[in-house]
Amino acid sequence: MAITSTGHSKMKTWLKGFIKEGQYTLNGVKYKTPIYRTDITGDVITFMLYLDDSVTGTITRFELLDQDGTSFDDTPDNINKKGISGLLVEFKYTLKKV
Repeated sequence: MAITSTGHSKMKTWLKGFIKEGQYTLNGVKYKTPIYRTDITGDVITFMLYLDDSVTGTITRFELLDQDGTSFDDTPDNINKKGISGLLVEFKYTLKKV
């Protein structure tokens, strides 16, 4: 049996409300950043973090934090960000019954 349309929508809405903010590690220091945008399309929910051109240095990790401030998901990386442009980071999740 499949998840009902209502159940599916409620789970995506719950996840959207559960994620509070983002965090990135820049030059070894953690910085919080608001969720720039959340997109829900079909089975996919995408959380976006945007770092503007004022953020410069080596970024080694991106995270999504839940309502308790706990890391929900993290992505190790190694980006040497210059101050000439912004950076958009996406976390994508597909909701489906398996």
